[in-house]
Amino acid sequence: MIKNEKNSKIYLLITLSAMTAFAPLVTDMYLPALPALSGYFRTSASMAQMTISTSMLGIAAGQLFFGPLSDKMGRRRPLFASLALYLSATVGCFLSTGIVMLIVFRLLQGLGAAGGIVLARSVAADLFSGKDLLKFLALIAAVQGVAPVAAPVAGGALLLITDWKGIFVTLGLLGVMVMIAGLRLKESLPKHRRIDTPLVSTFRFFAPVLRNRLFMFYIALMSFSMAVMFVYIASSPFIFQEHYGVSPMAYGVIFAVNAVALTIGNLLSAKLKNPHATLKYSIAGLFCFSLAASATLLLDAGIYVLCVPLFFALLFAGATFPVTTNLALDLERKFKGTASAVLGATTFLVGGAVMPLAGIGDILLPTAAAMTLCATIAAGLFIAVEKTIRKQS
Repeated sequence: MIKNEKNSKIYLLITLSAMTAFAPLVTDMYLPALPALSGYFRTSASMAQMTISTSMLGIAAGQLFFGPLSDKMGRRRPLFASLALYLSATVGCFLSTGIVMLIVFRLLQGLGAAGGIVLARSVAADLFSGKDLLKFLALIAAVQGVAPVAAPVAGGALLLITDWKGIFVTLGLLGVMVMIAGLRLKESLPKHRRIDTPLVSTFRFFAPVLRNRLFMFYIALMSFSMAVMFVYIASSPFIFQEHYGVSPMAYGVIFAVNAVALTIGNLLSAKLKNPHATLKYSIAGLFCFSLAASATLLLDAGIYVLCVPLFFALLFAGATFPVTTNLALDLERKFKGTASAVLGATTFLVGGAVMPLAGIGDILLPTAAAMTLCATIAAGLFIAVEKTIRKQS
C-alpha cells in the first residue's frame, strides 16, 4: 500500500530511477576512455584501472555512510549532501592534472554517487510495502540493470565527439539534472519515524541488521547473482571484440540485446505472485544458463552459440534483483536506510572483487570459471535461505 502520495508515482519512478542509475554510470560510462586516459597521463594501464576500482570502493563505502545517516536525519538532507559531493568531485576529476589526483577524486565521486542509490531504495521502502514495493523496485531495477550495460556504449559514442574529459562533463550535467529533479522530492521519513539517537550511535544499527541471518543470506544471494553480470561487463569487450573480432558497432548491438534481457527479467519478476517461487525459478535459470554459457566459452564455440545462453543467464539474473531486494528489505522495516546500505555496499564489494578474475590469463577460461563460481554460490545460498525459512517457521 502507498503510505504517502505527496509525489506522483511517475515522478518517483523517474527520479528514483535516475538516482539508482548514478552508480553504474559513474563506473561504466568511463570504461571506453581508459586507454586514452593512460596515454594522456603517461601512466600504466593498471594505474588507469585504479580509477575504476576506487570509484566502486567509494560507491560501496558511501552507501554504508548515507544509509544509516538517513535513518536519523530523513532522506532529503543526506540526498542533497551526497549530490553536492558528487558534483564537486566530478569537477575535480575534470580538472585533474595527474593520475593520483584523478584517483582521489574518483573515490569521492563514488562516495557521492552512493547516496543516490541507497536513498532511492530507502524512499521506495518508506512509501511502499508488500507487492507494491516489489513492483516499484522491479521498475527501478529495470533501469539499474540496463545502465551497467548501456553506459559503456554511451561512453564510446561520446568519445567519437569528445575526449575523456567530455565524459565527466556529461556525468556532471546528469548530476545537476538529478539535483533539480530532487527539489520536488518530498520527505518520505517523517520525524516521528526517525531513529532518535545521537549521530554516532546511528551507525550501531549495523549490528542488528548484520545479525539478521535470513536478511544477510538474501543480500549475499543478490550479490553473487549480480556478480554474474559484473563478470560479463568486465570480460565482454575482450571476448567479443578481440576474440571474436566483431566491430565496435556490432559489440554495441550485443550490449543492447543483453540490456533487453535484463529488463525483461526485472519486469517479469514483478508479474509473478509468489516472490519466493519467483526467486527459486530465477536462481535455477541463472545457474543452468550460466553453466551453459561457460561451457560454450570453454569449447570456444561460435559467437551465436554463446549469445543464446548468455542472453537467458542475464534475463534470469535480472529477475533476481528486485525480488531479493524486496524480500530482504521487508525483513528490516525498522532500519530501512541501514539495510539498504548493507545491500548496496555488499553487491558492489562482491562485484568489484570478481571483476578482476575475468582478466587473469586467457579471457575465455577465467570468465567461464568466474561465471560458474558466482552462479554456483548463488544456488547454494538459495538452499541456505530455504533451510533458514524452515527453521524460523
